[in-house]
Amino acid sequence: MGLALFFHWRLIMNLRGRLSLVLIMATCVYAGRGQGEILSADLLTTRSIMERDWLQLKLEIMGLRLSFPAYRIQIELTEDHLILFTFLSSGGMAEHMSEAGRIETSNALTYHAEGIRDKVEQLIHDDFQELWTRFDSRADITGRFLVPGNNWDEPPQELAIWRDNRLQWIP
Repeated sequence: MGLALFFHWRLIMNLRGRLSLVLIMATCVYAGRGQGEILSADLLTTRSIMERDWLQLKLEIMGLRLSFPAYRIQIELTEDHLILFTFLSSGGMAEHMSEAGRIETSNALTYHAEGIRDKVEQLIHDDFQELWTRFDSRADITGRFLVPGNNWDEPPQELAIWRDNRLQWIP
């Protein structure tokens, strides 16, 4: 009987330990969750924003979403009302482009520029209907392709530009 009582007591303690562990874990998981300090009424107010500012914000977000570890894309609306993208290649990508040759690099950069152009056109079409009626990607979108400088402290160098829907090399 003593041995049976010992095993019964051990089983209870084991279950109790597991239950305690589950309670501790649940407390840790749900401890960070609570009601936010932001009032729902504060989130329901209307904000007025100029179309230019809204477009600029959407373009900046698009550039972040299109960026990858091998390259960074910045898209902005210039003072001249031109959409300008800047494509900054990583050192590894720039090295690969120099090894691949001009034709393959031209194809790759054209592919990226056309993709950015298509995304911008879709954004204007979907979210800025009044702009869309007069939008011309040949005249309204331009870009530049940059590679890292030769030394650590040198600024990026311009490799090519995108103008009139075609790639132009910088001499």
